Amino acid sequence: MAILKKTICYVWIVLIALVCDTATLASNLTWKQAQEQKAGIVAIQYKLNEPFLMSTHGELEGLEYEMMAGFQRYLANQYGVHIQYHWIEWNTLSEIFNQIQTKEHAGDIGLDIISWTADRERNVKFSDPYFPDFQVLVTHRSNPSILHEDEFNDPYNAYTAISVLGTTYDQNLKKIRKQGSHFDIRYIEQSTQIIEEIVSAPKSFGYSDLTRYLLALNNDSPIKRLNAYAVRGHGLGVIFNKDSDWDMPFNEYLKSDEFNKIKQNSIRRYLGSEFIDFMKNLSNHQNEEMVLLMQEKMFMDEEIQRSKIEAEQQEKIKVILIIAISFTFLTAFFLFNRSKIKSNANKLLLSHQKLIEQKNELLSERNQELIDINNEKNSYIHILSHDLRAPINNINSISKLLKDAQLSPDEVKMLDHITNESKRLSDMVTRILDVERIESQQLEEFKEVNLSECLQEIATNFSQAATDKQITIHTEIVPNMYISGIDAYVFHIFDNLMSNAIKFTPHKKNIHFSTSSNEHQVVVKLRDEGPGLSEEDQGNMFKKFQTLSAKPTDGEASNGIGLSIVHKYVNILNAKLACESELNMGTTFIVTFDKVSD
Repeated sequence: MAILKKTICYVWIVLIALVCDTATLASNLTWKQAQEQKAGIVAIQYKLNEPFLMSTHGELEGLEYEMMAGFQRYLANQYGVHIQYHWIEWNTLSEIFNQIQTKEHAGDIGLDIISWTADRERNVKFSDPYFPDFQVLVTHRSNPSILHEDEFNDPYNAYTAISVLGTTYDQNLKKIRKQGSHFDIRYIEQSTQIIEEIVSAPKSFGYSDLTRYLLALNNDSPIKRLNAYAVRGHGLGVIFNKDSDWDMPFNEYLKSDEFNKIKQNSIRRYLGSEFIDFMKNLSNHQNEEMVLLMQEKMFMDEEIQRSKIEAEQQEKIKVILIIAISFTFLTAFFLFNRSKIKSNANKLLLSHQKLIEQKNELLSERNQELIDINNEKNSYIHILSHDLRAPINNINSISKLLKDAQLSPDEVKMLDHITNESKRLSDMVTRILDVERIESQQLEEFKEVNLSECLQEIATNFSQAATDKQITIHTEIVPNMYISGIDAYVFHIFDNLMSNAIKFTPHKKNIHFSTSSNEHQVVVKLRDEGPGLSEEDQGNMFKKFQTLSAKPTDGEASNGIGLSIVHKYVNILNAKLACESELNMGTTFIVTFDKVSD
């Protein structure tokens, strides 16, 4: 019986294909009809748009292609409906919209990383978002940088914007012009060519989706993002005819575990595993600009490192060339006429030296340019972090004034919540500045640090937070233990570790904070009774903005940089850091310092 049903399905597909012109096939098949027939053909009106949909050796691939292939399998597994696709390629998005809106194409699906807008939804039906829609303003790396929108008009009114007519990129540029800008717009046919046009025409700028911008930046394209006019959209979706009912099973598919696995694997395959963590941070983080700056800085750091390696290789080549040329000269000197060969060899040597010097000069200029850009990014992070502190301090000041007023219990509770949240923001800014300080290598000289007093202060500072969760902190701190280091860094190591211990320890549990020593070393242990860390978490926990599987026990927020700061500070202090953890058995962090001799 099962074989008979499958045979009937394939017969239906063959019959439909025979009665349709394969060049102009349109699908007015409804989802209801497909369920009744258990088979059918659906036309997909699409446009190539790397890396979402691309053609390699005549075969389609990409994120959207794998998404649609997964939809086929989902319908077969969930409903026993076997559908086939007829792929119809177009050059522009407007052509796809024209096809989808006609009655003859009521069963078609439109595909081209399409941003949802209210105007578009009047003419077509959108699926739920399957990918974030985030657009940034991009220009050539040599053009001026801006920090705020009020700095944009001068000089960018004299530049030319690159866009595609009728797209959301075009709409966003026109919104900027309505605010008082007067730049010209030059239209091209393909949105995939916008970044290439900007690179070839330095006095230009334009919108790009965040995915394509980051891929170009990672490939060392000479572009940068203007820190203004970024646009977060509702999300990318596929489109259907207004009368279509295919959106119902498709939206159901987008909510399934099958699609989530396909999406994660596709992003990892076409964009890289780092992009998954970046998108999580961007969607979860309170400050999108800060996440973007940190990601861009990471790319710049990698490019500077590659440039340094290339310069070192060129220097080695220079030495080898000089030795080879010198050897050639000496050999020629003894084999041929001394005066003539010496003259020719000197000319050859000078020619090669000039060539090498020119290459080294270009490399030096490029290296300096990258260092300047990296310093500029550090400056942006520093300015943005300090700008955030002023409103946070204002919130704290107002909260303290309000506490003197006669308030109801609910109002006091709300005021305490405001104070706690502003303190959390202040801590976040402090940690970001810590990261910036480490990476800019602004280090202090080592001096004698009273480790015992520092640890006792940490325990006292967190006593109220522990009491709020009915957690008991057991301290066994040996007095008058001294190490060589930087007191602020030592404090931040255990401040971060104790903060995490309280976050991840359930109510009415214990935290053990102890020290021990031998002839040469001081060992500090901090053990909690939380959920513990998996092997995967232990491998990732020291990365910046890393989200671990273990969750805080009382809904506390975690920005994902605390342990990365701990790891960096431990390395700076020439200490050792170890972690012992099992799932459901708690976690112990062990920090070992060299002891200062009595």
